[in-house]
This record gives sequence, C-alpha cells and structure tokens, in this order.
Amino acid sequence: MKLTGFGIRARMFAAFGLIALVTVISSIAAWVTYEKLSGSLNAIIGRDIPGFSLASELTARSSEIVATAPILAAVETGRARTRVWKRLMNSIHGTERLIQNLARHGIRGDRHSSLQIQLDAVSSALRSLDANVRRKFWFGQRNRELTERLRWAHADFLDEIDPLIDDAHFSIGLDLRRLRQVPGDSQGGIRQKRRQNLLDLDARLRRHEALLRLKASINLLVGLIFRAANADSPAELKNILLFAGEAGAPIDQDLRHLGKQPELTALRQSAAAIENFTRGPDSLFELRREALKLQKDSTRLLEESRSLVEAFQQRIASLSAQIRAQTTQASRQAGKITAQAKSLLIWAALGSIIIAILMVWLYVGRSLVGRISGLKTAMRRIAEGDMQAPVPSGGADEIADMASTLKIFRDTITETQRELVQAGKLAALGQLAAGVAHDLNQPLAALRFQAHNTAVNIKRGQMEEAAGNLDKISRLSAAMAKKINHLKTLARKPSRQIGEANLKTVISAALDLLQGRIRDEGVQVLLEYPDHDLFVRAGENRLEQVLLNVFGNALDAMKGAKSKTLDIHVRQSRRKTRIRVCDSGSGFDEETLSRIFDPFFTTKTVGEGLGLGLSISYNIIKDFGGSMKAQNQSPAGACFTITLVTAKS
Repeated sequence: MKLTGFGIRARMFAAFGLIALVTVISSIAAWVTYEKLSGSLNAIIGRDIPGFSLASELTARSSEIVATAPILAAVETGRARTRVWKRLMNSIHGTERLIQNLARHGIRGDRHSSLQIQLDAVSSALRSLDANVRRKFWFGQRNRELTERLRWAHADFLDEIDPLIDDAHFSIGLDLRRLRQVPGDSQGGIRQKRRQNLLDLDARLRRHEALLRLKASINLLVGLIFRAANADSPAELKNILLFAGEAGAPIDQDLRHLGKQPELTALRQSAAAIENFTRGPDSLFELRREALKLQKDSTRLLEESRSLVEAFQQRIASLSAQIRAQTTQASRQAGKITAQAKSLLIWAALGSIIIAILMVWLYVGRSLVGRISGLKTAMRRIAEGDMQAPVPSGGADEIADMASTLKIFRDTITETQRELVQAGKLAALGQLAAGVAHDLNQPLAALRFQAHNTAVNIKRGQMEEAAGNLDKISRLSAAMAKKINHLKTLARKPSRQIGEANLKTVISAALDLLQGRIRDEGVQVLLEYPDHDLFVRAGENRLEQVLLNVFGNALDAMKGAKSKTLDIHVRQSRRKTRIRVCDSGSGFDEETLSRIFDPFFTTKTVGEGLGLGLSISYNIIKDFGGSMKAQNQSPAGACFTITLVTAKS
C-alpha cells in the first residue's frame, strides 16, 4: 500500500535532527569554554581528579556489594540467584580493576595491595554464601518433593482405612440386629448363640476402635510432619519431633491388635510409608534440621561479608580524604571558569531535555503509543475470538496501514470461520441423514396403514372410525413436518447474535435428531437437570450444533463397548451453567487429550470425519463467553464439560 503524508521515519529523523543540532551547538560552546580552562586544569586532570574519581567509584562499588549481598541470601529461584550473583561478580571485578588503576595515579603500592587483600576476603565470603544459597534451593526442592509424596501417601492410607472403618461399622450394625432378634430367656442353645453374638460384637467393636485410633494417630503424625517441614527454629523442630514420637507410638500397637489378615497388607504398607517420613533418607525432620543449620551459616557469612566491606570502605574513606585535601586548593583557582562552563552545560542539557520531552509527550506518547496500544487491544480481542472488536483508524502513516491490514484480516477470518461452522454443521447433518430417514420411514408406514384403514371404513360407512384414522394421519404428518422443519432450521447459516436460549429445549432437540442411532445402537441415555427452565446466553442454532457434535462423538466412542451409557448432567448457578456429557467408551490417550480441540485433528479413519467438529464447537462456546474442556473419567470413558453464562431471566 502506498504511503501518503509525512511518515513516522521522517518525523523521527526531524525530531532527532533538532536534538542533534542543539547538541552540536552546545558542544561548540563547551569546547570554547574548556579551551580557557585547559591551562589551569591540566594539573588537576592529570593528577588528583582520577585518583579521587577512583576512590568515589570504589565507594560506590562497595556499597553495591553491601546492598546486593542480602538480596543474594534472600533469593527464592535459581534464575534470580544467577542474576544477583552476576551483579555481585560485576561489582567485585569492577572493584579489582579500580584497585589496579590506583597505582597509575600515584597511590602508594601498600595501600592498593591492602585493599586487594580485603577484597579477596569479601569475595571468598560471598562465594561461600552463594554455595549456601544453591544448597538452600536443593533443600527447598527436596522439601517440596517429600511433602508432595507425603500427601499422596496420606491419601493412599485414607483410601485403605476408610472402607475398613465403614465395613466394621456395618458389621457392628448387623450384630446388633442379630442380638435383638434372639430372645434373652430362650433355651440353652439360643442363649449360647446369643453369647457368641456378644463375643463377635465385642471383637468387632475392638477392631473398629483400633481402626479409628490408627486413623487419628496417622492424621496427627502427618500434621506434625507437615509442621516440621516448615519449622522456623531448631527448638520448634525438636518439640515437634518429640510430639511425633509420642503420636507414632500407638500406631504399631493398633496394627498388632488388628492382626495380620491379608486385607490389611495395603493398610500396613501405607502406614509404614508415612512413618518413613520421620526417619531414614526421606526424613523431613532431618531435612529441615540441615536446612536450619544452613540458614544459620548463611546469616553468619552475610554478617562476615558486611564487616569486611565496612573495613574496606573505611580504608577507602581514608584514601579519599587524602586526595580531597590535595585537590581542594587547585579546584578553587578554576572555580569561576568551571561555574560558567557548568551553567552553559546545564542550559544546553535543559534545552535537549525539553525538546525530547515535547517529542515524547506530544508525538510518541499521544500519536504513536496511543495508536499502537489501540491496535494491540484490537489484535488481542480478535485473537481471543471477538470478531466484532473495533480497529482504530486515522492517520496517513505506517500505523494506519497496519490498521487497514488488520481490518482486512479480521473480516477475512470472520467469513472463513462462518464457512467452517456451516461446513461442520452440514457434515454433522449428513451423518444424521440415515437415522433421520429411519425415523421418518416409521411414520410413513403408519400413514399408509391408517390411509388404507380409512378407505376401508369409508367403503363400509364407518365414518367415526374413518374420522379417527384421519386424526391420527394429521398428528403423524405434523410430527414429520416438525422434524423436517427442525432439520431445515439447523441447516441454515446461524445468526451471530447471542440471546437467551432454553437449554432444555436445545438438549431435547439434539437428542431427538440422534434418537435413531441411540435406539439402534442400544445406548442408555441418563439425563439429569433441575426441574425449572434453564436459560443461558447463547444462540440456540449454534448451541444445538455443539451438542449434536458432542453427543455424536460420544456415540462413536462407544462403538464396540459392552455397556453403552450416555450421561448428561446439568447444573446451574446464578452466574454459570455447566453441562457435563460422559460416555462409557475407551476414553482418550495423552496425545489425543492434548490435541483434541486442534483443527483437522481426528482419530477416525479416512472418510469418517475431517477433525473440525470439536474445534468449531470449542470456538462457538468461546464466542458465547463460555469454556469447553475434555477429560477422562474413572474407570472408563470420557467427559466433555461445557460452561455457559446463565441468562438473567
């Protein structure tokens, strides 16, 4: 596209040219002024100023080390440690170069040698501190790994013990009912049976109590281990360890009381796995104890580094005082000329700053950044699926061309998306054709039968029977017309408008179209939703297309399955409505689950699908302001969860 007007490049060149002109003028004026100063400043420049500058830089470098060392000790990530350590090394290496430069400007050798020795001591302390920081990261990672394993071990233990407790509770209830059924004053055999029932009840009560105590002891032990993993001091850790020992003592007793039945093997293994976190290589107590030692050592190293740097700074201060005394007298002589040069430079700098501020504020900030920010917002909204996002226009430069190109891209992708949605819908209708034809053949056969009966009734003069048959023919015709009109409505290009859709009506319509497949394939449909009407923010036509696609994929997934169940579960809150569709098929593998909404990705054979259905459905739901996700369910099958915005009505 051809550019018109004064482009961005020309405007920027003009602005920077103006700043350069001011800089050149300032440089000429400064050159004239410094020619006058050259005679009186040669001595200062060649002798004292470099030494004083080096001393000042040494002070600044040492201050950087003092300020950065605590940051190194407090970093939480490896990337942050690398960044902070690089800053520290840059400061130390820069300080070494400055110390080496001291000898070139008349500083005695013993002074800079002493500074180098002190700097080496600081560097050694910081390297030890860095080693502790890296080991701290290891402790943190190991702590997270062990606590995560502890959570899983605790969950496994609860999965084992809770069914045992429930079973014991159920058995106790059965024993109590048996006792109530045996009379207390019956014959000797019945009394013996009652006595045996009492003994069985006592044994089960003891088993139930042992299970409850074991669960409570393990829960307490797990809580103490988690607390130990985050202990703030050795004393606190020691107290927690004592409590943990007391909490773990009843565990072995309860396990011995429960016996060694095979069904308790997994429970014993789960309890042993949890106890391993209190001792041995996986002990969180020992790990935390070592971490606290490391923390104490890091504090010592940090204090040692600070003391060494303070001594280093004191020696630099002494050196600076000596240089300052030498330069004071020479500086007074050039004070007047220096003040004039300073004023000139200040005015030149102010002029450059004012020009730069005007350029940044008036042109870059208002024109460039503002328009680019508008384009960025429009691009983000389009990328998120909002094809109605306005694109800012105006101007006659490169940004205007970008805006025009973005409009073309938005309009093109909008039309392409509509065509893909329509193509996907027609493909779905094509797959439904056989089932719909079967659903229409049955009413047609009934129509032929009723018409024959009507003709026979008319010939025999049985007008009441004939009228009844005609009424049945009318109802069958109306049902067929309703189904055909439904297909015609679904085949039309849907409106892009989003309104309030009755979710119950849409679900019923989608299931009605798939009724032939559901019946022929022997699929059981479980439909659960609230009794009241369910209104959501969506377009009924496009929402029905999504549900047809999801239901159809579920039916495809259950081909060959022994038990075929399509479970549709709807829950609605004030803000969100969730539709959960689950099948009893084979589920998804990891690769399929990660790419299931990608365009043209399909697991079907050639000719059975293009891989566009779920991708189109995902974008339709996103256009409604909702979300769609897929996951496997246990023990078998897959689930799709569609979340929509609940309509205000």
